[in-house]
Amino acid sequence: MHESSVALALIEVAGDVLREHGAARATALTVRIGAWSSVVPAALAAAFPAAAEGTPLAGARLTVVAVPGVGECPQHGPVTLEVARGLSCPLCGAPTPRLLEGDELELDELELA
Repeated sequence: MHESSVALALIEVAGDVLREHGAARATALTVRIGAWSSVVPAALAAAFPAAAEGTPLAGARLTVVAVPGVGECPQHGPVTLEVARGLSCPLCGAPTPRLLEGDELELDELELA
């Protein structure tokens, strides 16, 4: 489960932000996870509390914002892509190799204590 290492990386990034702002701890963080990011939100939520233990994020509330996959169809423009269907337009089946959104994995917000 690579979500444990993702949780540790988020804690490291959040720790950098805390130091930058002179804060001792965080009470909440919001993470944006794209459908095509290969991160399972439920697994990240399960791994986060153990990873945060003993850090300034211990006890912090993790909120995950799911970002849908959006590709660009040459005929229809931006279309929502389902991972199960692959990189093809749901309307015409044309390849949509250009992913506009949906591969995000980013710390969006951090609530400082």
